[in-house]
Amino acid sequence: MKYAKAGFMGLSLIVMMTAAAPLVSAQAEHVRWDMITVNFGPPVTLNPGGSASATASDTSCITITGSGTFVAPASGGSSSGVTGGGTWTVFAPSGPNGTVPATCGTKATATGTFVVTELVRWERSTAFAGFGLVDNVGDISKAFGGLAVLRVAYSDGTTGVLTISCNAPADPFAIFEGIIASKGVIQYWYPFIFKYFSLFHEMRMGDED
Repeated sequence: MKYAKAGFMGLSLIVMMTAAAPLVSAQAEHVRWDMITVNFGPPVTLNPGGSASATASDTSCITITGSGTFVAPASGGSSSGVTGGGTWTVFAPSGPNGTVPATCGTKATATGTFVVTELVRWERSTAFAGFGLVDNVGDISKAFGGLAVLRVAYSDGTTGVLTISCNAPADPFAIFEGIIASKGVIQYWYPFIFKYFSLFHEMRMGDED
């Protein structure tokens, strides 16, 4: 009886593990990100080749261009499965400290390139499909909003964190549109909300090659 009970418990454990297996083996997300431009039409058209800017407390500003991909683990958390990058330009302060200028200043103080080195965090929001938008960046049925936090290396030897946020049509306004970025000890914290735009697309495995 003792052995029969032990065998039954072992079988029960196997069944429980098998039932839980689909949850454990949930697939990672393969995602492409892009800085884009938007033509408000009609129809509203999403186009590649855009830029995004954010300003620091002294009203100096950073502008980012680029695109890339990342693999977000099914369990969440960070990932080294990243590609891409782009260009960066820093502009001198354009107003009194602590104010929020309408745009970046016109005096560029430094420029270069950057590469993405790590995905720190990824949160997906809602889809773009069904709102009548024209997607010239990718497949609108695979486009969605979300928040990606990426670790980056700048060409001048500094490092930082680039946060890309995309507000999809059905998202709450609390999800901002644009970027914030750190570069060395400077945090460009104000994202010029809904002045610059980004976009995420779901990818199949191998699309990033």
